[in-house]
Amino acid sequence: MEATLETETGKLAGFRIEDLDPQHYVDLDLAEESVRQNGLKHMREWANRGPFYCNRRGIPVLVCGRYADAQEIYLNPDIYTVEMPQIPGYEIFDLFAGAKVVLTMDGADHARIRRLMMPAFMPAGVKALEEATKKIVNDKLDLIESKGDTFDAMGDFAADIISQVLLGAAFNLTPEQQKSFERAHNAYGLLMGLAPGEPIPQEFLEAIGAMRQTMLEIFEDRRKNPTTDMIGKLVHARDNEDKLSDEELIGQINAVCGAALGTTATSICTALLTLGRNPDQFDMLKADPSMTDMAVTECLRYQSTGFFTFPRFAKKDTELAGVKVPKNMVVLTSAQATNYDPAVYPDPEKFDIKRNPQAIMTFGTGAHHCIGNRLARMVIRTSLEQMMARFPNLRLDDPDFEPVYQGMFGEMSPNRVPMRTN
Repeated sequence: MEATLETETGKLAGFRIEDLDPQHYVDLDLAEESVRQNGLKHMREWANRGPFYCNRRGIPVLVCGRYADAQEIYLNPDIYTVEMPQIPGYEIFDLFAGAKVVLTMDGADHARIRRLMMPAFMPAGVKALEEATKKIVNDKLDLIESKGDTFDAMGDFAADIISQVLLGAAFNLTPEQQKSFERAHNAYGLLMGLAPGEPIPQEFLEAIGAMRQTMLEIFEDRRKNPTTDMIGKLVHARDNEDKLSDEELIGQINAVCGAALGTTATSICTALLTLGRNPDQFDMLKADPSMTDMAVTECLRYQSTGFFTFPRFAKKDTELAGVKVPKNMVVLTSAQATNYDPAVYPDPEKFDIKRNPQAIMTFGTGAHHCIGNRLARMVIRTSLEQMMARFPNLRLDDPDFEPVYQGMFGEMSPNRVPMRTN
């Protein structure tokens, strides 16, 4: 086994990769670009095997791809927590650079924050954004139509739809405020390539600092001039005398942006890619748009955002499906892999919009089930409906097209997907 923990990291974590059972070890570094580019192949394999050890930049991790194993992790926060232990090297798994966000909280703190956030994400609030989403999508389609018969499903369409919906329609930000949020979101990509112990780039700190100042100004304005937009609802959220502090508001809005902006754009694009690769299913959907909700769910099952949900960490020595999990070990659950588990989804590699799969893991499950899943589904559904209505002959420009994938840790976002409208 080539991967080893740094001495101090290993000492504080309490275990070494050499001490783990070699029969469950795979010589794989998840940080290698070849892993991302062959991600679907890997995840289909993980769906058919038990938990295994590998590494990310020398830090041992446990990867889980079967549905039942993922449920065990998601539904037992007393054993597998999202709260990262303070161990040197583990900062490469801190996707929010130390910010206290609902995605990295468990227990009473998590329950309290989520309870205060939930009203802003209820069905009525999402429904109110549908008309704005239709306009945003149709404006994009107008531009595509004006440029000819070909377009890039990512760059020309999917990339900034959710940004416009979330930052413009839902948050009601000015264009200048939106730029501050987008700059900060893009800066998170600077953290993804960091090696254990490498300092956070100054460019990231400046972008996050600027967004923080923008948020404080927005909160002050919303308090003086109450609004019904999503930020206004969060600013004025109350549970008896309880409310969100400024720092909590900053963290949770940051979490919403971080969880939604890249992943929803990817899911719109991969839905178009998957339908384009399955023209019989695409034609069936075009002929009967009432199947769009089912098609969206099957697209989310078949290929959505990529590898992993937010990391968990073992709170004590335990076992998972007969594999030892030492205290403090990083546990990575592949939601995409679980969606290929044949024990749950018969013939999982077949794309079938009539499948109507239940309880897919794409948005997680349990206490950390994605709070914004309704918004994401609405944006994906609206994007597909409007696109098909405008371009009934929509298809891949090259039926054999294979994308190059990019994105933050755990993501598989196509850099481009060329399509034709006629």
